Amino acid sequence: MENPDDMVYTQARNRLYSCSSSQGLDVSGANSFEKLQRTLSMELATESCTKECDHAQDRTVPNGDSEENFALAANDADSRKEILYNWSGIKCIGRRSQILHPKTDVEVSNLIKRAKSKVHIVGSALSYEKIMTVPLDDAEARLLSLDQFTGLISVTETTVTFGGGTPINDLVSTLSKMDRMLGCSLGVIGIQTIAGAISTGTHGQGLFQSDFASMVQRLKVVLPDGTISTVTPSSELPLGAIITSMGTLAVILEVEVLTEPRRVFHCKKLAIPYEDFLESYDEWNRQFEHVKVWWFPETDLCQVWLVEEASAELSKEFLSSDRTVPVKVSGESDEMNHTVDKYLQAMSDDTKAATTSDQPQFRTVRRFADAADLVGYHEQILCKGIPVPQINCEIAIPLNRFQEATKALHEWAAVQPGRIHYPFIYRATGKSAAWLSPAASGPVVWIGFLVYVAEDGSVRSDGMETMKQLQIILEKFNGLPHWGKHYHPDVFHFGEHIEKFSEFLQLRRRLDPSNKFLSNYLEKIFI
Repeated sequence: MENPDDMVYTQARNRLYSCSSSQGLDVSGANSFEKLQRTLSMELATESCTKECDHAQDRTVPNGDSEENFALAANDADSRKEILYNWSGIKCIGRRSQILHPKTDVEVSNLIKRAKSKVHIVGSALSYEKIMTVPLDDAEARLLSLDQFTGLISVTETTVTFGGGTPINDLVSTLSKMDRMLGCSLGVIGIQTIAGAISTGTHGQGLFQSDFASMVQRLKVVLPDGTISTVTPSSELPLGAIITSMGTLAVILEVEVLTEPRRVFHCKKLAIPYEDFLESYDEWNRQFEHVKVWWFPETDLCQVWLVEEASAELSKEFLSSDRTVPVKVSGESDEMNHTVDKYLQAMSDDTKAATTSDQPQFRTVRRFADAADLVGYHEQILCKGIPVPQINCEIAIPLNRFQEATKALHEWAAVQPGRIHYPFIYRATGKSAAWLSPAASGPVVWIGFLVYVAEDGSVRSDGMETMKQLQIILEKFNGLPHWGKHYHPDVFHFGEHIEKFSEFLQLRRRLDPSNKFLSNYLEKIFI
């Protein structure tokens, strides 16, 4: 008979799925989704259905990967505590008693000065949770939330300054009222905070720009000794080191970023065979402002998005609409529909849900069917991701190694059919200003892949092994991971492929000799 506490937990998780997929809730918006997540987290705590995670780092889950602690794998009901989970409600980050919500710069400074143990930052909790997790048995460890550091602070002709805890969606909305847009391509998820986005190297797509971090002009930060400091391109503290440092060098309170006049974009959607993708990808990236490709290895079809500034005629058509959604400027194509059906069936088998399910992971795949060209604002086209519980990896390789790396993945997929729930995602970006970015030395292509998590918190039995296999393959082509997503540190050679890695290590030791800001997970990389 099912444990009543487990039933409560499952019911709460189901509400997360059903609410986020209902027509009345746009999960790409920050306020509604975060409110939902907070509400469910409260339910999990107050109804005593949070799972005990005291030995998170050591627990072995059913798939045999001891590194992946799924909350739902825990079964010690007697020791369940009030736990703070990541955004999906599956992975634990710390105890609620460990989280603090300072309201001023001075409060943050004093908290850090007086800290007797680890201090980590939690934003929207979208990143790989081990980056921020504090030891659950350490009563002195602290998680700092920047939810009081939000909103617009100042404006210049070319820049805006926001609180570090401001969600990207809110930032974009504020800029739209000024008829401006960010000076880089957006990522797919808008509920992440601006400080979190730059700290983890979050990026969009397009060779003519780079990542969120590269548009930063100034930061206000608190250092590990409690010093409040301003960091600019000319300051003693190197901006390039601070911008993408996963919270290991500083707590980011304010971010000043470049903006530009708002533009209207035209997105052409094509269904292309794998061979044509392999041949044309580099050319597309040099011709179009933003290029995004999803390669479905089960059918060797690709959906290609070629995005550029819309013509005067198409812009006029969009601007004469109510502008709330993109305008379709072509008929719908069913060329991808068979491929979509094939992936939906496989995902249904693995996640224990019907192919007709309206759960968000099914909607993400279903959106590839009946494709139509669009005209609209940048965020309406390229920042429409649906947050879905998943194991998500993304590896960057030098752009000039794109073909050989993709051929290696093709060989793997031919003998490992059905191992991933979603197509491989390709997004190229230009050189980054961040020391630790995989793009610090020049253009890269980011290759993403994932497996979805079922409602009961499980992953298909070979899911974690698949993620590691693909990382090993891409590392051979000088691959480096996205800092905010899942990866195995032992697979990668950071010192060999990141030019300023040693300088970063020296700076980190100087600023934080006691490793106050360094999580146990990141110690494997930076010590």
